[in-house]
Amino acid sequence: MRVFCGVRTSKGDPGLSGADPHPCGGCPVSSLREETHCDPTSSCVRTTYARHIERFFRNNPRLAERFWQDGYFEVRAIVTRYLPPEILRKMTRDADETVRMNVALFLPAGSLVRMMNDPDREVRIRVAARIPVALLPMMAADPDYYVRHQVALRIAPTALLFMKEDPDPEVRRVVARRIPSPHHLDFREDPDGLVRIEVLERGDPALWREALGDTDVRVRFWLAERATGDALSAMASDPDPFLRQIALRRLGEEKGRAAS
Repeated sequence: MRVFCGVRTSKGDPGLSGADPHPCGGCPVSSLREETHCDPTSSCVRTTYARHIERFFRNNPRLAERFWQDGYFEVRAIVTRYLPPEILRKMTRDADETVRMNVALFLPAGSLVRMMNDPDREVRIRVAARIPVALLPMMAADPDYYVRHQVALRIAPTALLFMKEDPDPEVRRVVARRIPSPHHLDFREDPDGLVRIEVLERGDPALWREALGDTDVRVRFWLAERATGDALSAMASDPDPFLRQIALRRLGEEKGRAAS
C-alpha cells in the first residue's frame, strides 16, 4: 500500500484526505532519512506532490534505480532523468504515457527507434524531435500531423521529396520552405494560400508577378508588404482597397528614398 505524507507543504496547503498520521511508516528509504535529508513537507518520495518528489531525487539521484518500477506514475516519470540507458530501455513500454514521454526525452537518441510507433502522439512527437536524422524517413507517414511536422523540420532536405503530398497544410508549408530548388515550384498551385506564400518567400520575382491574381487575400497581402519592382507597382491596382493603400505607401517610400 502506498504511504502518502500527511502534509503537502509546510505552510497553508491542506493535507491529503485520509493521510497517514505517521507518514514515513513503510517508506523504503525511511531508514536513510538522515542521509537523504527527506522531509514529508518538502522532499519526499511517498507523496503525490510532484515538486516534492522531484526535489527528493534531485538531492538523491543515486536512489533513482530503486524506483523505476514504482507503483506511482509520477515517481517513475521523475526518475527517468537520473536513470542509466539500460534501465530507460526497459521503460519504453511503461503503461503510462507520461512516463514514456520522459523516457523519450532522456533515452539516448539512437535507442529511440523502439518508440517510433508508440500509441501516444505526444511520445512520438518527442521521438521525432530527437531521433537521428537518418531514421526520420521511417516516421514521415505517421498518422499524426504534428509528428510529421517535426519530421519535416529535421529531415534531410532531399528526403522531403517523399512528403510533397502530405495532407496537412502546415506540414506542406515546411516542405515548401526546405525542399531543394526547383521542387518548391510544385507548390505554386497548392490549395492552401499559406503554402503558396512559402514559395513566394523564396524570392523569385517571376513568381510574384504570377501571384498577382491569387484569390487568397493573404497571398496578395504578402505581395503588398514584401514584393518589389513591377509586382509592387501592380499591387497598387489591387481590387482590395486596404492592399492598394499598403502598396501605394510602399511605392511612396521607395520614391522618397530614391529622391534622397
